[in-house]
Amino acid sequence: MGQLIVAPKGTPAIRFGVCQRCLSTDTRSYTCHHGQCRYCRNCLHLGRVCQCDRLAETDITTPLETTDLVMPFELSGDQQHVSRQLLAWWVSRTSGLVHAVCGAGKTEMTFPVIASAVNEGKRVLIVSPRRDVAIEWADRLEAAFSVPITRRYGGGDKDTIGMITVATAPLLVNLRHVFDYVLVDESDAFPFAFDLALWWTLRRAGKGLFLFVTATPTVWQRQFPTVHLSRRYHGHDLPVPRLVRETERAILDFCRQYEASPRLLFVPTKPDLVRYGELLTANGFVYQAVSADTDERTDVLEWLEATNGIVLATSIWERGMTVTGVHVAVLNSCHPLFTSRALIQMAGRAGRKPTAPTGDVVFFYDERTFRQDKAIREIKEANRR
Repeated sequence: MGQLIVAPKGTPAIRFGVCQRCLSTDTRSYTCHHGQCRYCRNCLHLGRVCQCDRLAETDITTPLETTDLVMPFELSGDQQHVSRQLLAWWVSRTSGLVHAVCGAGKTEMTFPVIASAVNEGKRVLIVSPRRDVAIEWADRLEAAFSVPITRRYGGGDKDTIGMITVATAPLLVNLRHVFDYVLVDESDAFPFAFDLALWWTLRRAGKGLFLFVTATPTVWQRQFPTVHLSRRYHGHDLPVPRLVRETERAILDFCRQYEASPRLLFVPTKPDLVRYGELLTANGFVYQAVSADTDERTDVLEWLEATNGIVLATSIWERGMTVTGVHVAVLNSCHPLFTSRALIQMAGRAGRKPTAPTGDVVFFYDERTFRQDKAIREIKEANRR
């Protein structure tokens, strides 16, 4: 078990057109110092490997440690039920799914089982679809656990593996059978939902024991033993979205109605950030825009909460962000890029804090779609459970 590195001796890095480090077939011809060769494009972020390189496995794990756990708050009765189920699955070495609504406190519910695994001398991996979410996980874990947290994502630690590791999937492709317990957060999100190679990466990095955590599981994830949590930790219902015909006046009325609160407006594509931004600017609103190209999204998040401003965001912010008292609008909610799962996640940004447990959510539309109706129906069903 360990990490694959380029070494003088070992197995060929590329065999039959397949990279042996990441199992990708995205290999291209080029000329290296040995002559005509092939290199892998998929794992270039870990350093180039080519056909004439050799891969060897080295152990980069730190010595085993035990940990103390200080819970940041007392779990509610429903959260304790979920936490006990996770501990039971760990004892029986069973993979499972936590299907909990947005804002249910899923992170903290997993802390007892993580502590149990670490204190048995097992290594735990929390893998996130995005760096923003990984940072939030690592910060919360560091506040609750006494062992160091390995941050294996962009800008993090890539040289060692501790007892608890928080990572994004691309930085796991060169690991083999290191983790005894793999927790996949937001397991239905991009890029997990569309990249089978990432699931192979997670399978090879771990030892076969998984916990999937999400508010919107896919069909195949529902096949695992499941524990449900349909209430947020503060006990209030999920905000139910309203459907409003999209016009410029309706969008501006929404922004004016909540001038004393943060407003988060989701748009389908990056060109929409410009189009709707011009509308806001022409009517005297100050806003910031967030997309996958935005480097400091945390700064924008702090600005939104501090100024009660407006942020236009692509679906990069549909998960892993919390702003007290925010009101949410989804512009052009009938766009094909907005799945019912994405709409549920966007609606779930509102009402997450006990000091502001409600919030308005509006789906602006040019036409009604089954995706909007399904999202609203599932939110209502969760409130009835």
